[in-house]
Amino acid sequence: MTGEEPLLSVRGLKKHYPTGGGLLSRSSGAVRAVDGVSFDVGRGETLGLVGESGCGKSTAARSVVRLEEPTAGEVIFNGGGRAGASRNDDGTHPNDVTRFGRAELKAFRRDVQMVFQDPTSSFDPRMSVGASIAEPLSVHGLSDRGRRRAIAEDLLERVGLSPGDYGRYPHEFSGGQKQRLAIARALVLNPDLVIADEPVSALDVSVQADVLGLLEEIQSTFGLSVLFISHDLSVVREIADRVAVMYLGEIVEIGPTEAVLTAPEHPYTEALVSAIPTVGPGGKRQEIELTGTVPDPSNPPSGCRFHTRCHAVVQPEGIDLDQSAWRRVLDLRHRLEAGEVDLETVRESIRARTDATGDLDRSTLGTQLRAEFGLPETLSDPVAERELAGSIEALLGGDADAAAERLASTFRTPCEGTAPEFTGHGGGHRSACLRHAPDVPSEPE
Repeated sequence: MTGEEPLLSVRGLKKHYPTGGGLLSRSSGAVRAVDGVSFDVGRGETLGLVGESGCGKSTAARSVVRLEEPTAGEVIFNGGGRAGASRNDDGTHPNDVTRFGRAELKAFRRDVQMVFQDPTSSFDPRMSVGASIAEPLSVHGLSDRGRRRAIAEDLLERVGLSPGDYGRYPHEFSGGQKQRLAIARALVLNPDLVIADEPVSALDVSVQADVLGLLEEIQSTFGLSVLFISHDLSVVREIADRVAVMYLGEIVEIGPTEAVLTAPEHPYTEALVSAIPTVGPGGKRQEIELTGTVPDPSNPPSGCRFHTRCHAVVQPEGIDLDQSAWRRVLDLRHRLEAGEVDLETVRESIRARTDATGDLDRSTLGTQLRAEFGLPETLSDPVAERELAGSIEALLGGDADAAAERLASTFRTPCEGTAPEFTGHGGGHRSACLRHAPDVPSEPE
């Protein structure tokens, strides 16, 4: 981004959904779908917001336009506009969307439009597509029916359809055509910002390319800003100027698209990038396998939220293991702590895998249990091996709690105790990973 005032500035945005706490219950909690997200969208810029399904990116987008009411945070729109950049006496910002009343919110939604994933559900099957496109003009006060129709017909042509399609109905169009219609309706009020929430994920690949090309053309023609939500980095690479990577309700990396995708600095981004298909002489990159526990957003892990799945999780002082072995030991520890390791189930799995019959002796069972969890027969670090062996002995003796406690006393990463701050990598590229903190030793290869 340049140094000019961003069109949209999101600061500390949260959206929590209450859980439990019924009339007869004293306990309550919250699903932290969005938990302190901050980003800017510049004028004429496309920002891609990416992450796995369920990471909170769509909830963040809906909270920005208040289709979901934010729990906390600020959404400053057009901060350098009519109200200027100064704050009110109480510290609030005059252009904070989260504080808008009905009239201000209606004006804001004229300037900010959304394109959703499923174009079919975006249209009333009983209305012609032309009437659906023109309807926002009527809602916002344009009473001249002829003028509304002329604007809608012009937009139909701009998105690659025909003005003669005005009177046709949604079921008469293909999925790609419906998405073009949805884009036309989003443009009808001449907005400054379009939020596109997975707009091509339901379309065939060839149709995706057409719709992405249309979005780029429309953005150039109208000078739009775009917040583009997607789980597909290959799509984001084609359209976004910058990208923000989201994991479990938080942004973990943000920066220029090529910088983030060419040299990712957060392990989660590395894993996402490794899954992008490659063509040409470079060959297929090695895809990073994410093991470990997928966290519950109502009870996210302490410290770095990615540490339960991270392939580059930091080792504590006194431990020096191959990184893959370190990850597997942590996986075992977390499963023991969650009560997910049942020894009898493990025995049955081993019997099925090895075609063994009868009882397994303790030594064989211990060796096979290591294999079951992807652990080497012996860890390279003597201290780590002693503690792992003791934990396995406790587990084989039927005391899973003692097994978990022994692992927890030795195999505890700094990543679970410290929430990482953002570190700059130049050119507006930032990531939140403990590996980049100055007092954390570099990881073994």
